[in-house]
Amino acid sequence: MNKRVLNMRILDWWNEDNEVNFYSNALIQLLQQKYDVAYSNTPDFILCGPFGYKHLEYDCVRIFYTGENVRPDFNLVDYAISFDYAVFEDRHLHAPLIFFNTYRSKELQNTLKSRIHLSKYKTKFCGFVASNGYMTEMRDNFFEALCAYKNVDSGGKWKNNIGTSVDDKIEWLKSYKFNICFENGSYPGYLTEKLFDAFMSGCVPIYWGDTSLRCGIDKECNETSNKDSKKDISPEVCTSNFFTRNYKYDENLDSNAMGGGGEYGIFDTRIPNIPPYLFDYKINPKAFINAHEFPTFKDLIDEIKRIDDNDKAFRDMLNEPIFLDDFDPQEFYSQRVFHFLDYIVSQGPTCAKRIGRGSYLQRKENVMKTCPYNIDSSITPKFMHYCMKHRNFIENIRKISEFPRDIIRIMRGK
Repeated sequence: MNKRVLNMRILDWWNEDNEVNFYSNALIQLLQQKYDVAYSNTPDFILCGPFGYKHLEYDCVRIFYTGENVRPDFNLVDYAISFDYAVFEDRHLHAPLIFFNTYRSKELQNTLKSRIHLSKYKTKFCGFVASNGYMTEMRDNFFEALCAYKNVDSGGKWKNNIGTSVDDKIEWLKSYKFNICFENGSYPGYLTEKLFDAFMSGCVPIYWGDTSLRCGIDKECNETSNKDSKKDISPEVCTSNFFTRNYKYDENLDSNAMGGGGEYGIFDTRIPNIPPYLFDYKINPKAFINAHEFPTFKDLIDEIKRIDDNDKAFRDMLNEPIFLDDFDPQEFYSQRVFHFLDYIVSQGPTCAKRIGRGSYLQRKENVMKTCPYNIDSSITPKFMHYCMKHRNFIENIRKISEFPRDIIRIMRGK
């Protein structure tokens, strides 16, 4: 029996738009199990990422997929696969890229299940690997604060202090007890490979980013179950306010100081109010150090010191399972993503359309099509790296440019 042909294209993605990258894409390979997927200049369906707006040039079904900390715009796309715990008609699927597209080999899966054997390699304190320093003040400030306790080796391009950049992050980290694995931003559900690279290396992760990892975790017993999250609870019950405050730390929270800095940096200890039925998994809180459980840098570093000085506490963390209820993320999300995509394409290009139509929406699309990001998507990351490299100089120029304005304000004040 001949497979149905799907004419598709991938645009605004992490890699270049060409046939080689198209056919090696994990989402395309999933669809090829059932369909004859063809790279096409006249696609009926588009997979689009967050790196531009070229997908707006095609009047077809648009499926947004992100590995970045951005929200899908359903005014511009028909469907989305993202980090968000959100229900929006039949148009959205929560599926972190990390579980679907990265750790798929049996060897890696086995390492995630058992890490205690890696403890024999632990001869160093803490490793840190980052290549991007753009808008990462929380991560940078905590790195400096922890270095005040013990030197942290930085093997990435950013803040490198070992003389060379490491080629194999996971292998390099195997000699370290701890790993600073801060995301480049914080948001409920935003979970990337950083936490799992630390697990894979047998490190105790020092994690900051996804605030939803504390949802449904009983602080007293520090245990929960994925099964607990499957209760059929109405969304209306859980959305009266987005965040639930951790009452113990209320007096320490200051929205103006949430970014923190130095030893007295402040972490966001609020717990997102997400309906329990939206959770597919729970990560064991005993397996890692969650920065969002500590109000300040000092409190977090005190906990790191405690584990660093107590070999039993360190080994106990390595013995803990990563997921509660023996969750298999690769199997679960491979099936879920396939069924979501199959549901979309099986409707055909006409019935699968979901974007609204109207003069305002059309004007919005026209504006986005003229965005400089859409003209050359390589300009933005290059410009960002340039600004990161010379940010002190740029900041000084900005201050100098404001000097005449400040003088005028002073004179007017007098």
